[in-house]
Formats: sequence, C-alpha cells, structure tokens
Amino acid sequence: MTNKGIKNNDGSAYEQRSLFGRRQGRALKGERAKALSNILPLIEINTSLLKENHKTDPSEFFDKKFNNYQLEIGFGHGERLLELFQSNPDIAYIGAEPFINGMANFLKNIPTSQPTKNIRVLMDDGMIIAKSITPNSLDKIFILNPDPWHKKRHHKRRIINQTNLDIFATILKPKGQLIMTSDVPDLAQWMCIQASNHKAFEWEANSKDSWQIPPKDWIATKYEKKGAKGSKTMSYLFFNKNCN
Repeated sequence: MTNKGIKNNDGSAYEQRSLFGRRQGRALKGERAKALSNILPLIEINTSLLKENHKTDPSEFFDKKFNNYQLEIGFGHGERLLELFQSNPDIAYIGAEPFINGMANFLKNIPTSQPTKNIRVLMDDGMIIAKSITPNSLDKIFILNPDPWHKKRHHKRRIINQTNLDIFATILKPKGQLIMTSDVPDLAQWMCIQASNHKAFEWEANSKDSWQIPPKDWIATKYEKKGAKGSKTMSYLFFNKNCN
C-alpha cells in the first residue's frame, strides 16, 4: 500500500530529523491500513506549522485552546496516549511516533465515534515538534523507553542529551515535568545523570521507591506488563523544571 503519512525532507517545513533505522516492519493490512488512511488525516499535525524556530503555539495544532498541553515523544503503540486523551478531554495531548506500525496500531484503536478534539500526532521525529513550539508552553514531556543505543559509539544518538534537554527546558512551563522511563539500567543511569547535570531540572526522587515504583495513576504499557524483554526493573524518572 502507499503510506500517505510518510513525508520526505525535500520541500517539507522541516529539513532535519534524527531518526535511524527502518520506519516500517511488516506491511500494513486490514484495520491498521484503513486507520492509517482514514484516521491519521483527522488528527495529524499540519507540517507547515513545524518551522523549528520555537514560534508555533501548541494551540495552533488544535481547533480550540487548552490550559494544559502534554507531549509524548515516541509513543510506541500508544496504549497510554489512547487512554489519556480519552479520559481527559480538557487536556491537549500531542504525540510523535515515527514508526508506521506503531502509529497504525494506535490509530486502529480509536473508535470512529470517539471525539478527537484533544489529540494531535506526527508520524515523524518528535524533536521536530519540540523545536517548533513556543517557550514555556508545555506542562509535561514524556519520553518512555527510548532506544538505548547500547554501543558506546552510538550514545550520541540517545535522545536524552544536553542539547535536547536545553530544548525541553525551553518549551516546558516553570515547574513543568520531564518524565522518562527505561528498563535498561545503563540508559536509566545515563538519563538520570544527564538531566541531573542540567541546570534547569531537579529530580523529584527522595528514596529508591521514588524511581523504582510507578505512581499510583501510572498507565502501564503492554511492554511494561510483559516484563520489558525480561528486565526485572523499570526506572521511573520524574524531573521538574525549576523556576530559576
């Protein structure tokens, strides 16, 4: 099939992306292919708004203004995002997932009768959104189980680094939250050190339970529930943007 949601850099509103590897696995068929064709256009962010100059207010993605805007970068199959936007109609959710199969799985679970006024998505690199929206505009940023890039020479590809943390600090409101998880101990340590060393962020943790036990209202994904590929420990890292 032809995936209309895939965009090349040529002639687009943005010219750079930091994605590596394939964007599609098995060919899409049935409900997933139908959802990609029919539902994605209804909630897809207009790429003309993505100028990567921090001048696009997130309200421009939606038909009305909200008081609370949250961004999830790399939402996988979107189980959390699906439950959140359906349960909280007064919160605006923005999600980015570059991999076609993940996006299609998310879309196929949205009932045709479900209001989608508070959800917008991009099937591309979420940093494009982060670089485009205005400063002090987001309440929360979620980066859950990102690619660990195990080899040392690939560590520069990890999404949590000082350059990206500068961007997150810019677009989060004062006291806004950066929420990260990983089942890879090395990556969890990396993310914690990177964020702790950034002057804009303060770690919420005050005990071991603070980062090894999820909050009471946490929505676990299938990935977490099945043991995260055999891992016994999931780290939950909550950082607040300080007001200094």
